[in-house]
Amino acid sequence: MQWRRVGRGATVGVIAAGMLVLSTAAASADINQGDHGKPVWCVQHVVHTYAGISIGSSGEDSDFGPATKRAVVTYQTQMGIDHDGQVGTVTGHVMFQDVTNIHRVASQTGDTQLFQDTGGWLSDCPRASSYFR
Repeated sequence: MQWRRVGRGATVGVIAAGMLVLSTAAASADINQGDHGKPVWCVQHVVHTYAGISIGSSGEDSDFGPATKRAVVTYQTQMGIDHDGQVGTVTGHVMFQDVTNIHRVASQTGDTQLFQDTGGWLSDCPRASSYFR
């Protein structure tokens, strides 16, 4: 198989039979220290609000600093996945599944506030980063 980069980081593999295979490499970079914005808030919200892990005194400020990185490492360790402090496809998917499960339980138990909060996350965060799927 030969690999060729096309567009913003996507890679296409061409197999001898003529089929195309799109690699799992995301067109965007991992969410990690130094990043800002909605994807960072989504990470912070899962780690802090849903997992109960401290993200430092700044709270959910949409800035991925050292405290958020430490919290992501703790979350990754608790979830049994590689703990590098970055949010890529694996961690993002685990977060999505985690929030989906919390949303389902909130629905079953009648926790309206948690149901609405997780519903908002499930609506907004997959649009903010393709990692949350």
